[in-house]
Amino acid sequence: MLTMNASIASYLDASILVTTGIVLAMWKTEFSLNAWWVGALSTLVTLSVAFGSAIGGYLSDKFGRVTVFNIDILFVALGTFLVALAPNLPVIVVGLFIAGAASGADLPTSLAVISERTEPDQYGKVIASTEIYWLGGIVISQGLGFLTASLGYMSSRILFAWLGVVALITWAIRALSPKFHQLEVSMIVPVERRASTKEEIAAEKIPFKKLISMPRYFVPMIGLTGFYLFWNIPANTWGSFLNYFLVTIDGRSQQFSTLCAFFANILGAFVLYGIYMKFADTKYRYVMTRIGLILCILSFVLSAAFGGVWWIFTISYFVYCCANMLHGEPLFKIWSQSLYPVHVRASVTGISYSIVRAVTAIFSFVTPAIMAYSPTLLIWLLVGSLAICWLSAELVMRFIAHHNIPDPVYSSHERKLDHNKKLAINKETH
Repeated sequence: MLTMNASIASYLDASILVTTGIVLAMWKTEFSLNAWWVGALSTLVTLSVAFGSAIGGYLSDKFGRVTVFNIDILFVALGTFLVALAPNLPVIVVGLFIAGAASGADLPTSLAVISERTEPDQYGKVIASTEIYWLGGIVISQGLGFLTASLGYMSSRILFAWLGVVALITWAIRALSPKFHQLEVSMIVPVERRASTKEEIAAEKIPFKKLISMPRYFVPMIGLTGFYLFWNIPANTWGSFLNYFLVTIDGRSQQFSTLCAFFANILGAFVLYGIYMKFADTKYRYVMTRIGLILCILSFVLSAAFGGVWWIFTISYFVYCCANMLHGEPLFKIWSQSLYPVHVRASVTGISYSIVRAVTAIFSFVTPAIMAYSPTLLIWLLVGSLAICWLSAELVMRFIAHHNIPDPVYSSHERKLDHNKKLAINKETH
C-alpha cells in the first residue's frame, strides 16, 4: 500500500512530461507557435522538475520526508488543474511550472520514504516496482491521448484534468488516512538492519555537507548522475517529442503516434515486471543492464542508418522501449538508495535529479530545431548519449565492487569465493 501510493510520484512525473509532449502539436496549432516556442514549453516542464528535485530532497531531509511528501502532491494537483482550465498560454506556463516543480520535489522524497521502510535485500524488487508506475504514466497518457485525439484542443484539457484528479486522490489518502499514517510509522527499518558495517552505521550520524564531501559518497554521486543523465536524454527526448517527431517530421497521424507509443510502452511494462523485477536482486542484475544497453544502442543505430524512415524508426522504438527497462531509471533508483545513508538519500537523489533534468531541459529546447535540420543527426546524438551511459554504468559497478558495497552481484560472487576458499582449506587439512 505504501509503495503503491508513493509510486504515484513516478506516475505523475512521467505523465506530466509525456502529456506535455502529446499536446505540443495541439498547442502549436492553437497558439500558432514556432519550433523554438515548442522547445521552450518542453524545456519549462523539465526545468521545473529539476528545480523541484533540488529543493524537495533537501526540504524533506530537513523537515520530514512524510510532511514534504504530502505537501508536494497537493501542488501537483493545483498545477495540473491550472493547465486544464487555462484560458490562455500564460496560465498554461504558470500551471506547468507549478506541476513540474511539485512532481520533481516528490520524486526523491518518495524514494527515500520507500527505502527507509524496506529491507536492503529487497531494494531491487520494491524500488524497481515504482518504475511500473512511471511506465503507467506513459502508457495511460498515450492511451488517453489516442482516445481524445479527435477532440483537438479539448484533448489537452482532459489529459491534464485527469492528472489533477489522480494527484488530489493521492493527497487525500496520504493526508487523511489513519491506516496510512500507521503504516508509515510502523514500517521504518532500524538503522542496524539497514547498514551492514560499522562505517555505514556511523555514516547515519554525519551531516549532509560533511558526508557529501567524502570521496566514498561524492564519487558515486558523480558516476550515478552521469549514468542517469545520458540514459535520460534519449528517454526524455522520445517521452516529450515522439508524437511531434512522427507527426511533424514523418507525416504520421496523431492517432498513429499515440497508439505506437501506447503499445511499445505496454511491452516495456511486461519486460520490467516479468524480467527485471524478477532478477533485480540476483546475480543477473548487471547482465540485464548490459543486454539492455546493447539493444538500445543497436535500435538507434539501425534507425539512424536508414535516415529515420518512419516504419524502421517505429520498429526501433519498440525494441528501445523493451530493452530500456533492463537498465536506466530502475537501476538508478536502486543505486541511489543503496549508496547513501537514509538521512541524506532524498537530498543526494534530488541533486542528481535536478542536474539531469536541467541538462535534458536544455537539450529539449534545441530538439525541435535539430529535428527540423536533420532527424538522422538527432538519432546519432542519442546513440552517443547511450554509449556514455554505458561507460558510466561500468564505472559505478567497479566502484561498488571495489568498496564492498552490498550488492547481489558481487555479494554472491564473494560468497562463492569464500566457499571455494573453505573447500581448499579443508582439502589441505585432510
